[in-house]
Amino acid sequence: VGATLDVTADQRFAADIVLERRGGDLLITDELGIAQSLGLTDLRVSLVARDGLWQFAQAAAGTRLGEMAGAQVLRTGADRRWPAADTPMEGVLEMRVANLGAWGAWVPPGWRLGGNLRVSAGLGGRFGTPELRGEMVGRQLAVRNVLQGVNLTDGELQASLAGDQVKVERFGFQGGDGTLVLTGGGTL
Repeated sequence: VGATLDVTADQRFAADIVLERRGGDLLITDELGIAQSLGLTDLRVSLVARDGLWQFAQAAAGTRLGEMAGAQVLRTGADRRWPAADTPMEGVLEMRVANLGAWGAWVPPGWRLGGNLRVSAGLGGRFGTPELRGEMVGRQLAVRNVLQGVNLTDGELQASLAGDQVKVERFGFQGGDGTLVLTGGGTL
């Protein structure tokens, strides 16, 4: 991992900050002590701020991790050291995970995940209260915990993001001889 920092804080604030992967990989160890490589190919977070224009960008990619990218823009006064909570913002967030099983190290012990997930969203609102507009789509989802007797397969997710609301249009699984289907919504 490497970084470059160039910050000027005179009468006008300016910054060019980059934190990025320069080589190597990350290993995640599960509860059994088995190390799993993320296969990192890209990892980068950056901020460029000049004359009141703030540009944030994020990117991560790995053969097992999937791909994630985002970019956000805020406009504020050139003398501001950080955007105020009421600063308007716009941007995008994209994520694609081809194999959710690779994320198993981040779920509680004994739980296993499967399937793929895609999130595509535009970002708006204010810096302190961001709003998302877009969708989440999951296919071939699976959740398993042998000790708890959970074995859900053939899952799918279709959800829309609107402001601070999530509308779950379909979230369903097959389990044994039955089917579990959920709909509804929630507040982020």
